[in-house]
Amino acid sequence: MKASDIDRLRDAGLISGEQRNAIIEHFKLDREANKMLVILSILGGILISAGIILLIASNWQDIPRLVKIATGLCLMLGAHVGAWRLRQSGRYPVVGEALHFLGSGLFLANIALVGQIYNLSSRPPNAILLWLVGIAPLPWLLRSKAQHALVLGALGLWLGLEMNQEDSLLFFGGEARQFMFYAILGIVFWGLGMLVRRTGFAEFGPATEKFGLLMMHIAAYPLALGFYYESGTIATHAWLVAGGFTALAFVLVLLSTANESLLAHRTWRWIWAGALAGVLALAWMGLLVKANYRWDFDIHHAGADWIAIPAMFCFCLVQAQIGLLRRSPWLVNVAIAFLGAYIVTGYFELFGSMQRTGLMFVVSGVLLIALAIFLERKRRGLLQRMRAAPNITPEA
Repeated sequence: MKASDIDRLRDAGLISGEQRNAIIEHFKLDREANKMLVILSILGGILISAGIILLIASNWQDIPRLVKIATGLCLMLGAHVGAWRLRQSGRYPVVGEALHFLGSGLFLANIALVGQIYNLSSRPPNAILLWLVGIAPLPWLLRSKAQHALVLGALGLWLGLEMNQEDSLLFFGGEARQFMFYAILGIVFWGLGMLVRRTGFAEFGPATEKFGLLMMHIAAYPLALGFYYESGTIATHAWLVAGGFTALAFVLVLLSTANESLLAHRTWRWIWAGALAGVLALAWMGLLVKANYRWDFDIHHAGADWIAIPAMFCFCLVQAQIGLLRRSPWLVNVAIAFLGAYIVTGYFELFGSMQRTGLMFVVSGVLLIALAIFLERKRRGLLQRMRAAPNITPEA
């Protein structure tokens, strides 16, 4: 439901102007029209940050140290103060959001500036961690989704740098196995997002949940590639870290599923929990299994990738069903996108003889037709339930 749909109802004489305004205010439909403005404002903030950094860098040698630091601090504080005033006035909240985003970006630039001037620690993860700690309170203080997304991105960046830093407890040996850590972390984020939905900061829940599921899908995709398993094994301390995050993810899955208020079907709650637990098991397969793999068109040794492809295919089917039950187009769209990715991957994995490829086409075609029939039946049932319960709002 969009603001334009409500406008058409008003133009048709079905509702009054007051009712139109009340509906838009109640369901916050006016925010949809500002999405493009939000995106453009954030991109503008990123460009301004990069431009300031380049301008300073071009005159680096001629600027005194204290002037460099004072300029950086003034720009950062000025961005936040200006953003606060705009948000308080209520006239330009989107521009204020972009200025806060710019201020957070300038904070990282100031950290790099001070480190470069005084030759402080050259360990990159430390700088990102300091930035993360500095901006972590901002989403909760400002109730800003953009800042929340920035914090999640900063956390992912810090973990990635730590996993490639040789003196770190998270060091994964520089191998592709660290993708599995991100898959596990994605489920942790998903569980946290589900729990946040039931707090006073419920608006951060969907963003955290979507960020986690998308991270999980992207990080788990290498499991479908046979040559992924040629990479080495991870260090002992990395096993402990991965095990700790896996235990946390499993607990969050149980807690979130037991208190799932968005799924009326109790059976599907536990099917969804089982599917997420299955991804955790696949992630550990990705950490444990090592195999020789030959990528050619004549010889293909069946391996762990042929466990992962059908397993993740089934997970996407379950996610699509959960998206239908929760009336979430995002869940369905992501599931369908990765269904297609696994089908294409399966084709490439099976390339060899015409007989083998033809068999794959037939099996996949039957599965797709069956999936289309299943989803269409579910769609019709969903529309009937939505007509019977008009007061229930579909999930974004």
